[in-house]
Parts: sequence; C-alpha cells; structure tokens
Amino acid sequence: MKRIAIIAVTLCLGWTSAAGQARPHPRLFLDDATRAAWKGQAKASGSVVAGAVTLCRGIERNPDHKHAGYMGLEWARYLQACLVAWAATGDDGDARRAVLFHTAMIDDLDKLGDGKGGDLAANRDSGFSIRALGPYTAVAYDWLHDHPGMTEALRARTRQRWAAWTSWYLANGYRARSPSTNYHAGYLAAVTFIATAQRGEAGAAGDALWALVTDELWAKDMAKAMAPGGVLEGGDWGEGWQYGPLSVVEYAAAARVMAAQGVRIDGVRAWLDALLLRTIHARAPGGGIFVGGDTQAEEPNLPPNPNTYFAVLIGDASPTHKAWAAGELAGLGARTDFPLFGALAAAAGVTPTPVPRATLPTAYLAGGTGAFFARTDWSKQAIWFVSQCQHTIDVDHSHPNAGNFVLSRGADDLIVDPTPYGSLSTMTSNAPSVVSAHLPDDYLPSQAWWSVKTGYAWARQTASGVIATRCDYADQYKFQDRPSDVPAALRDVVVVPWGDGTTAIVVDRAASGDAARPLHLRFRTLAALEAKGAQGLGTHGASKVRISTLATSGGTPAHERQPAGSCFTDQWTRGNCAAARFAIEQWRLVVPGPTMTAIHAIDLVGKGAGVPSLSSAKQGDVTVVTADAAHFAVVIGGGATTSYAGPRGARHVVLDGPTGADAVIAAVADGAGCRVTVAASGAGTTVAGRPRVFTVDDACAISA
Repeated sequence: MKRIAIIAVTLCLGWTSAAGQARPHPRLFLDDATRAAWKGQAKASGSVVAGAVTLCRGIERNPDHKHAGYMGLEWARYLQACLVAWAATGDDGDARRAVLFHTAMIDDLDKLGDGKGGDLAANRDSGFSIRALGPYTAVAYDWLHDHPGMTEALRARTRQRWAAWTSWYLANGYRARSPSTNYHAGYLAAVTFIATAQRGEAGAAGDALWALVTDELWAKDMAKAMAPGGVLEGGDWGEGWQYGPLSVVEYAAAARVMAAQGVRIDGVRAWLDALLLRTIHARAPGGGIFVGGDTQAEEPNLPPNPNTYFAVLIGDASPTHKAWAAGELAGLGARTDFPLFGALAAAAGVTPTPVPRATLPTAYLAGGTGAFFARTDWSKQAIWFVSQCQHTIDVDHSHPNAGNFVLSRGADDLIVDPTPYGSLSTMTSNAPSVVSAHLPDDYLPSQAWWSVKTGYAWARQTASGVIATRCDYADQYKFQDRPSDVPAALRDVVVVPWGDGTTAIVVDRAASGDAARPLHLRFRTLAALEAKGAQGLGTHGASKVRISTLATSGGTPAHERQPAGSCFTDQWTRGNCAAARFAIEQWRLVVPGPTMTAIHAIDLVGKGAGVPSLSSAKQGDVTVVTADAAHFAVVIGGGATTSYAGPRGARHVVLDGPTGADAVIAAVADGAGCRVTVAASGAGTTVAGRPRVFTVDDACAISA
C-alpha cells in the first residue's frame, strides 16, 4: 500500500484576516469550466444535471417539498438540485426556489414556514442535522450571494445561524474531533463550507472558525487519520459502508474546498486512490460490497453506492484512479440523493476507463481497519475471502469481531456475516471468542472494546494462490486499564484453491487457564445444512459447502438454524447476542478450557461436485491436515526444528516452526510420502515469509 504523507497546511497569501479583503464569490466549486460542463449536461437526458433541473422545476407539483425529511435532508436535496439547475441554465426561477429552501433551512424545522428552526435547528440528534443544514446553505449563500433574493438581511441571519450551529457543535456535538465517523464527516463538511463561504464577512467569529478548520480539524485531526497507522489508511471506513459513502464524499468535497482556497492538504490523493482500490477489492464476485460494520440490509453485502465513486471524481485523486472510478460509476446509473456531488463528478469530464482487474493484485489490506480482501482471480466465478482483525478503533457501528471472516464462491455468498444493526457481541459473526473472568457478566462470552495489541501476525496471498491470515486477538479481553486475562488466542485461516474447488482450514488455539472458561466458535452460512456427525453439508445457489470439525480438544459440534432477528430483545445481553439480520444456519462448537484447540475445514465446490477426503493426524507435537484429492497439507505445531511426514505432489502450508522470517525446507522419501524438515538454517530450500508455503513434488524436491 502507498503510505500517506502527513497533512501539511499552508495558507495562500491571497487570504487575509481582514473582513473587507476576502476573495469574491463564488468560492465553493463553481467556476467557468463547471458552469460550461453543466450547461451542456442539462440537455442530456438521464444525466445528473438534467435530473437536478427536473427535480427543481417539479417541486410545486410535489406536496412533499413542504416537509424537511429526516433532519432536513430532503430540503437539502431540493436546495442542491435548484442550485445546480440555476448554475446550469441561469433560470431565475431556479435561483428563487433555491432561496426558498435556503430560507427554510435557516428558519424552519419540519414544515415549510413553521418558524421552529433557527439557532437550535442543528442541535437535533446530537448535532447530526448539521450535515444537512450546514454545507448546502453555505453553497447557496456563496453562489447566490449577490442575487436579489439573497438579501443582506438574509445573509446576516444566515451567518447568525451558522455561528450558533458551529459553536454549539464544537462544544456539544457528537464526535466533532473523531475522523472516520459519519457525524464527524458531516460536521467537517459543514464547517469547511461555512468558513469558506463567509470568510471576511463574519468578523472575529468567522476568523476563529477559519482558524479552527485549518489549524485543528484538518492540520491535526485529519492529518492523524490519514497518516500511516491512521484510521483512514487503506481507504476503509471504520463504521462500515452503510455509513461510508456519504461520509467519504463529504471529506473529498471539503478537501477540495480547502485546496481551492489556497490551503494545501497533502495525503488526500493517496487516501482517495486507496478508497477506490479498497472498493474494488471489497466487491464480491456477485457484485455486492463488504459491509464491515452496522447495516439493516437483509443481505450479506451492500449494493455499490455512487457517492463512493463521486468522492474519487470530485477530489484530488490521481488521473488513473479518476478514470477507473468513472468506469465503475458508468454501470450504476445517474440517480443520487445528493445532486451537488453527482453534478460535480459529471463536470470533471473524466473519460470512463474499465478497471484493469486482471493486472491488479488479488489481495489488499486496509491497514486502518484491519480488513483484508483476497480472491483467487478476478473472474465472476472466483473465491472471495475477507477477514477482519484489528485493535479497538474509536468509531461507532463497528463490532468486537477480531478473527471474523466471510467466503463466497462466485455469486454465492456461503460463509456470511449476518450481524444485525447495533450488535455489541462477537456471537453475531464468525469470529472466535474466549470467556473472560474479569469482563462484566453482560459482556460474556464476547470480545471486549479496549484492545491495543490485536492484529495480524500475517495476512498474505502467495504466488500459488494460497491465502493465509493469522489473527492474534488475546488482547481483546483487556478491560479498561486492566490487562487481558486471556494469555493466548490465535486464529489461523488458510484458503487453498485446488482443481474446481477450494478448502479453507481454520485453526483456533487459545488458553483461558480455567476449565469453566471455554472457546466459542461458530460458522454462519446461507446454505441449508444437513448434519452428519462431525460435518454439515448443504447447498446454496450453484454451490455446495461442507463444514467439518476435523479435530478438537473438547466439545461436540452443533448445527442450528437462526431466524432473522435483533439484539434489542430481552432474550440477549450485550455480549451473548447471537441474532442474525437475515435467516442463516450455523455450525457451532464450544471448546472447554483451560487450553483449547479446534481445527475446521470449509469446502466450497460446485453443486454437483464431490468434496475432498480430509484427514487430521497427530505426529508428536505436530498435527498434519491433508486433503488427498485436493493435494495439500496444512501443518500445525512444532518448534525451532519441525519434522513431519507429508504427502508427495502437494502444496504444504506450515503455520508454526521456526520464528524467523525465513526457513529452510528439506525433504526425503518416506514410504508413500516424504519426511519434511523445517528449520531456521541448514541445507535445503529457503522459503521466505510466514506461513511457509511450498510444494513437495513426487520426488520429494522442494520448490518455494
């Protein structure tokens, strides 16, 4: 991944703090090139600009326009549409409609003319409404500054509202200084637009707001978020992608406003490029986008949202990534609830270019959130894998689910995360969890919310296509300032493609120190499973899935059906909720303490295909899992020098062994198989990286 430089803010000499020396209007977005582009697009049927014109001029025939919608978002939509329509056509009727909605947003609350809004209008829902009221009244003030309808009295009243809204939010609003939260994105867009629109016209209060925006919100908060290790690194959104699309386009637009006024913001381009790459990798073969947080959607993944691509197109992304974003957007249509952003994206005049997926890597790590995406290839029949492993990040709508993963085969989402909205529980996902002795009772048996060390030991895909992750989540049981009372907790996932199928080996190892503190495991699927002993077999779409408990230190697997439901019932506490937002089936295992081990295999094949023959065998301190028809072996355990008997003509994945970055592999014939030795040094073939992935051929020769 590209590293994102820390933001440096430099003020252009053209700005001064004197109220009478500010630059002329318009200051927000509207230049000659944008006007010219919109003028042509206004006549193009199906374009965002033509849609804005139609929406604005049809308002009188739509009685709903009298109602603000949720927190003023409906009025914000009409105001944007009329501003774009006026800029595109010059029609004074569009301007006067824009003034109507601008006035409603600064004076009214729920119904046109009710006079119940004003200075307190942005305080609702902990300040959420500022994202509707602030940005678009700022655009109206700026674009229509000298229009007869935007009188000096109206401008003065607007500045009064802004002063009340922005001062209240900084002191009382929710997450005013917390990037990668949707409240912060709405607030940052509002104050950035407002500070720019009124600069030089709002006296000392306006100067103070400008200083806050440039010196604090951008130079400190956003700098940290975009820096290496920051929550935005890699282009993911910590709250998930029900909240991400609008938030990222607000960030992109606000950064563009700053840049246009002479404020340099390093790091935005790298973030926007990463945003697009994350979106490309997070799209399942079936077309949906991995959620990664709260959603009410009754399906595993979300439809692609135009706002994500608008962010890349209107912001300072690289030309190549803008062209790719336009290519992705071309298949989604022109409809948007935020006409301003859609119209700005259209005005960019970018020629759509198909993403050259065949030349892109098939794995991607979003470092800020610990989301890892990998696939066998870029075809619509690919195996797609997503895992999550990250310490606690200071955002809402995320879940305590280190070690969670999903698997799809082509259009069939097979291992899914059906976590319902508002879950505070690990049990709603596919993540493992150990019972802690010092967490409050209502948290159990879930992971908690204070970890600082949780993360991947590795997350990679090898040249041979093997996907491997190791999530160390022992610190998930840190309780406030108390260290975790779980000394060890690891989840390894190895996804091995073979022939016409794929097998995922899931290895869970943990220690609690107490027989009464077990390890909880579950795998949730859309397939209708039929349980037969230690395995469940079922189909979904054109695929077959088999979940097998190959080995466990204790416990008996159970197969259960979970109907659609919610965590907000008396049935659950915060930490034991196992509800699903859509109906699923699950394979569940509780492994008693004090030391817990379990090995599972998940096979994905075509509906009419056979599944491989799997075995798990102990060899001293090593366990070897083999799949004969699939020609692979996964080796668990061992020390500085590890030796085991494994199959010939197969890929081997050694999870443990020497702790260094490289290992030396040697093998000799041993009956029908080979005796393989993995050591830190000596004679043999050097294999770089962990886990060690190599091939043992029919003559027991090793190739990395």
